[in-house]
Amino acid sequence: MAVSDIGHGFQGVAYYWVESSYGDGESGTTLPISKYIQDIKIGTGDKIKSIRSIEAPYIVKLIEQTNEPTLSIEYNPQVGDTLIDDSVDRDSCCVLQSLAFCFGANTCTGAGSDDVTYYYAKGFKAGTVRISAAKNEPYTVTIDFEGQSIATSTSATGSEPTALAGDILQFNVAGSITKTGGFNPTGSKIAYITNSIDITITHQLTGYTDHDSLDKSYLVEGTLDVEGTVDITLDGAGGMHFGEVKNLTDFTITVNMGGAGAPKLTLPGCKWKSSEVPINVSGEAMMESASFTAVPTACDSLVDTV
Repeated sequence: MAVSDIGHGFQGVAYYWVESSYGDGESGTTLPISKYIQDIKIGTGDKIKSIRSIEAPYIVKLIEQTNEPTLSIEYNPQVGDTLIDDSVDRDSCCVLQSLAFCFGANTCTGAGSDDVTYYYAKGFKAGTVRISAAKNEPYTVTIDFEGQSIATSTSATGSEPTALAGDILQFNVAGSITKTGGFNPTGSKIAYITNSIDITITHQLTGYTDHDSLDKSYLVEGTLDVEGTVDITLDGAGGMHFGEVKNLTDFTITVNMGGAGAPKLTLPGCKWKSSEVPINVSGEAMMESASFTAVPTACDSLVDTV
């Protein structure tokens, strides 16, 4: 391999598959991610361990470690997004589906040469999924994955699918954030003003690697935790919200991220974690960054489509 050019930005491609079984790689329909990918980080994990001896103060041997590749994707989703659902919802037995990815870099400058690199990732599951948005911003999805293997090549795996054509999902455009149960100042609003939302879903993954192998044999999902925060006005000077926190009032938050075809998150069994009411000289509306924990009733029903 003779590399003759540095890697250039703005020449990337990314797409994925839902694996038929763990680590099988490319399978079925090739799926787009988004036209608005902001960042992809591909990691090897730690590959060496130092061994010492009583014979000398320096390291005497470096031994190879099992493969623990990591992957992080940050993007602005569109109507028609599938990656959120494939990274959040498990099946009816609470098993999280594994995914395979193909990423290309330097695809224009290095096209047809050793100056282009494609990364083929297999056996990846989402460890943490964060969905956030605020006033005048699009929704941002950040997913941290753990996986089995990543190989590099100068040619792509599979063919790049047709890009999503749906609108980018924006906090103040289309969609809705509603609350069922407890105090609603008008209709099903959480508050008169909801200024931002931040939701984190955690799957607590554990990898298992058999003897005589460097690659994972299994990546097992553990507990499913759903937490979030919303920046809201404290309507009526916060008394009703403060009472909901004290009384452990149950409610459901539903986030329609956009118009028809956009992802919809339904977070049942929520309770506020705490409250801290500000009474001060700022001159601004009384607001709180209110944190909550959700209690799903099933593993496969957090994400749907509007």
